[in-house]
Amino acid sequence: MMGKKRPVYIITFKLLHLVYLSLPLDYPNWLSLGSYLAFLMGILYFYVMKAICAILLIVLAHGAAYSQAGKAIYRDQPFIDSVLKEHDIYRSELNLPALEWSSTLASDALAWGRKLVRKNKGQHDPQASILNEGENLWWGTADGFSYTQMVDAWASEKKDFVNGTFPDCTTRHSAIVGHYTQMIWRNTRSVGCALVGNGQTDFLICRYGPPGNVIGEKVY
Repeated sequence: MMGKKRPVYIITFKLLHLVYLSLPLDYPNWLSLGSYLAFLMGILYFYVMKAICAILLIVLAHGAAYSQAGKAIYRDQPFIDSVLKEHDIYRSELNLPALEWSSTLASDALAWGRKLVRKNKGQHDPQASILNEGENLWWGTADGFSYTQMVDAWASEKKDFVNGTFPDCTTRHSAIVGHYTQMIWRNTRSVGCALVGNGQTDFLICRYGPPGNVIGEKVY
């Protein structure tokens, strides 16, 4: 079995030690010896710094790749068309008006999404209610899902929904339907979304106005 490769600095130290031991005890020129040892120490310093720089370059390259892999889609027309189409499929089933795209809502979604990609964690924006906006949030493996699949993940809650007063509009107590109800909320008129990613995770954030899921109100 092959032995472990020794680090360069250990090898250099051993060489220094061997050079020292090989010198005669009455070595006449201690100045030359000092210069030689200083030269060898310079070589050691060079290798140590080279190793440190290599590590830093790897770390920086990884960070650069992580940030360069990012995405921010919120004004792309195919994206807008797909999001509106998926929302309107489920709203039209209930004879509800189609939603209009809001660039303001999309910008708010983008601002929150950029914070999520830095954390690489999905969570709702506590400021959304202050802005009087509803919010749906999805996240998953980067480049692993289509726009349609992302929105349909919210719409899949339809199976557990019964029309009623929010939040008492589920077939069972533990069911989650809030994403779907926001999509079909009768008083919501506009939506704006952003798809952001960091190379590892994609986040789809949709903002709605007026917001849905108002406690005590009918869904539609």
